[in-house]
Amino acid sequence: MPGTDFNSLLDLETASRLRRFFFRSPSRVRGRKAGIHKSYYRGISPDFMEYKEYNRGDELRQVDWRLYGRHDRLYVRKFEDEVNLDWCVLVDTSASMGYGAEGATKLDYARRLAATLSYLLLRQGDAVGAGVFSGEGVDVIPPRAGNPSITPILDMLGSASFAGGTALSEPVARALEVYRRDSAFVIVSDLLTDEADIRKCLQMLNAAGRDAVFFHVLHEDETEFSFRGSFEFEDMENGQKVIVDAGEVRNNYIQRMRQFMDTLRKTCHEYESRYVFAPTSRPVEEPLIHIADK
Repeated sequence: MPGTDFNSLLDLETASRLRRFFFRSPSRVRGRKAGIHKSYYRGISPDFMEYKEYNRGDELRQVDWRLYGRHDRLYVRKFEDEVNLDWCVLVDTSASMGYGAEGATKLDYARRLAATLSYLLLRQGDAVGAGVFSGEGVDVIPPRAGNPSITPILDMLGSASFAGGTALSEPVARALEVYRRDSAFVIVSDLLTDEADIRKCLQMLNAAGRDAVFFHVLHEDETEFSFRGSFEFEDMENGQKVIVDAGEVRNNYIQRMRQFMDTLRKTCHEYESRYVFAPTSRPVEEPLIHIADK
């Protein structure tokens, strides 16, 4: 889409530092599904349909040294039981994701995280699709393999704007209709919705046999509450306003926020999903490393 600044979404220097990692779905790391799905897509490009780039931990005996001599890069032979996965990367675009300074909102951070992860998943040979969602609906791109598939994903992320309330279960239900093949879901959101909605979302994913990773994106103001004096706070999703003395409510606020995050972590674990805290004050590579297979 004209006007989309791909450089602001995808930091290739950061992606390059993460290329030594391999990203597998949670159940595949545990070995629950390994080997039961045949590859729809193989390799990393039409020139190497039976190969993938070498990652630390791959068996050196599978390295094709002739390819190394021609391309000065290590490639290993890819076998039928090394299944490529479909990934669905969903980004929350509700109004609350607009919190933060211009160019440094929660949505800006979520877009960069999603773009970087999508790029890396495509590089390792998986098929990736993406979606943006809020209480107003969901827009989804079906999964595609191959490095050029990053372009429509970046287009979608770059054109997304924040609006509406936060809702998880309905958008995920719609995405499940598109991603019928066994796939892993990545949800990047501030998760500022009620617990029942989050639990329903997790129940649907678990019942469908889909692995899921939840990146919980929060601004440091939301976790540290470093305000001083009397403030008027406005709910970005419903417009409700309240005036409080920040110092008087700070301790109680922080305690409740920590309880909220702990509940989310436990609920995700209950449904065999991963919870990863993704503060906007930290580089996007830090939360991504938490799900990487080192």
